Amino acid sequence: METEKKVFVRKATGLVREISPLVAVLLVCSNVIGLGWQKRLFQFSGTGTPETEFVLGLPPIVMSFIIVGIIVLLTVWVFAILGAAMPRSGGGYIYISRLIHPFVGFVASWMEYFSIAVSFGLIGTAVYEAILIYGGLAKLDPGLLSFLGQSWVLLVGGMIIVIIFSLIALFGVRMFGNILQVMFWIPLVITIFLYAAMLAATPDAMATGIKEVSGAAPEAFTQKALDLGIAATGVDYWTAMATATIGSYWAYIGFAASTFVAGEVKEATKNLPRTLFVANIFIVLLYITISIVATNAATMVGKVGDYSFFSAYAYLSYGEHGNVLSQVSETMPRAWMPNIAGFAAWGLGWGWLVALIPFFAALWVANDIPPFILTSSRIIFAMAFDRVMPEKLADVSERWHTPVGAILLTMFVAFIGNFAESDIIANVPLIGAYINSGGGVVATDIWDAIFFLLACVSAIALIWTAKGKSIYEKAAYKPSKGLVGAVGVIATLANVYLLYLVFVGYAGAVEPWVFTLVLIVVGAAIYWVYKSRGSRVGVDYTTIYAEIPPE
Repeated sequence: METEKKVFVRKATGLVREISPLVAVLLVCSNVIGLGWQKRLFQFSGTGTPETEFVLGLPPIVMSFIIVGIIVLLTVWVFAILGAAMPRSGGGYIYISRLIHPFVGFVASWMEYFSIAVSFGLIGTAVYEAILIYGGLAKLDPGLLSFLGQSWVLLVGGMIIVIIFSLIALFGVRMFGNILQVMFWIPLVITIFLYAAMLAATPDAMATGIKEVSGAAPEAFTQKALDLGIAATGVDYWTAMATATIGSYWAYIGFAASTFVAGEVKEATKNLPRTLFVANIFIVLLYITISIVATNAATMVGKVGDYSFFSAYAYLSYGEHGNVLSQVSETMPRAWMPNIAGFAAWGLGWGWLVALIPFFAALWVANDIPPFILTSSRIIFAMAFDRVMPEKLADVSERWHTPVGAILLTMFVAFIGNFAESDIIANVPLIGAYINSGGGVVATDIWDAIFFLLACVSAIALIWTAKGKSIYEKAAYKPSKGLVGAVGVIATLANVYLLYLVFVGYAGAVEPWVFTLVLIVVGAAIYWVYKSRGSRVGVDYTTIYAEIPPE
């Protein structure tokens, strides 16, 4: 006699739709605008490309922000369509598992989970590093900066931040939304003042400010860069742009944050597409305009031949010799965008603005944290709800409507990021190479690229497969199939290009690939163990993966 199959799925997830459209916008903005964008302008401008070769006067990294920004908006359109058709928490995991294959969806989302959860810990520690970076510029107490710079302080401090925000996350998305608004609007207001300082900058003001901070004239930095070989190592413009794409892509990651909590967004079928576009158009414009303003301010001084203070500052901070700014000045901070505003502010006599820059940096970094814990925990929740992770991870608090187990697991995974960013285990044999932020953890770029590429392929499957067509026909927001298919194909090809650049960028590294392989193997083992266990007790996975999860 054939055993009757039973599907152990709940009628409701237990999550509630409490995220307003405004918070959905802030969730994306805060997830994206964090640490990396503040240094990318210079980190990828130390290539020695002559400034006379800049296309439209734009450094390669700024051109990359434009090109990758277009790719991001195409990908956002894909996520808007998929999110409106399947407005459930878990985001890309739901799309890929339902439209491509359950195993592919699990492994890709397992990597993306680690990308976000580990970054949660990295950012927890980076909050203190932001204070260190700009503390000298603002002339904070050297004793305090020395204390904060110790590895154990960075580790413990970062872990405390992770614990605090994880505990807050247990009390629901409404409270997190309120906290997020405070953490977003304050640095945004300071950002407006930074724009003002750089727009008001004059050659005299910039020269005065640079000398105030470093004790050296701008030309001294340019001459030192020339002495060290900046002209001889010059990379052609479009090659430099392609290399910079790795950095700009990383800076944009988080653009689909709200789709991971779509099951908690109010009227998601209507609000999700709109809020995704509002948030990402703002982000793209911010990255491009503030980079142009900072470039204009930094190139108006220190001109020697084909180079100015802008290229020299980047080269001496991140070029082939590493950070060699001390050869010109012991007090010159490494090149980050807010430093340009700081130089201008000192030269303009706006000392009050310089005092705000550490708060600007720390809060833009810290406001990454609420989206990170929310988005990553919902990926694990969705997997557990499908019975391919421990079922306890899908348990939702009846009072606060939050997945308690998923949040606590994410807290512990985030500690990996704390250890990595604090460099406390950098010299530990084997472990240091794979956990340290300069080793295996940089593989998050690889995981992101794979995940978002597969999500774009899901959009093609939405209109070309029988299961996809069924979902498409029931969607509240559905542009024409031709448009969905065209944008899906273009977005897929664009993400293939990004994945190619990421592969090329890490081709010479061993740790990221080993880390990725281990992560895939572990994820595959978890999937098959729990799927086998579920099948033995009567879970019908054919039914589960044929349907969109309930509300």
